[in-house]
Amino acid sequence: MKARCTKLIDTLGNPQTRSSWLTVGKIYHVLSVILDAQGRWTLRLLADSQPGVGLFPLEQFEIVSSKLSGRWIATWNNQGAFELTTEAWNEPGYWDRYFDSDSNAHATFDKEMAAIVASDP
Repeated sequence: MKARCTKLIDTLGNPQTRSSWLTVGKIYHVLSVILDAQGRWTLRLLADSQPGVGLFPLEQFEIVSSKLSGRWIATWNNQGAFELTTEAWNEPGYWDRYFDSDSNAHATFDKEMAAIVASDP
């Protein structure tokens, strides 16, 4: 799945003219799709700046390819959020380890990211 950034908004939904995370017009591979318990859709993407991986409101994007990765599984967490993600990234504590610069978590990220990109080049 791929999405093109069509506009920039901050965490409160206010329009922005620039971002170090996203570029208007750029196409991003969607790493995960999340529907939270309040009905808000977000996309997990590898953004333009470090630490790179972030969650972004769907309304900033248009979907340009809806091809789902064969690596994705559907999950529900105990807060009622639905997510399409990889099994490896769904492991408890995975994202904490990733953002703590755990080398195994980064290797797992690189493997899963490569598979997602290969499924929809």
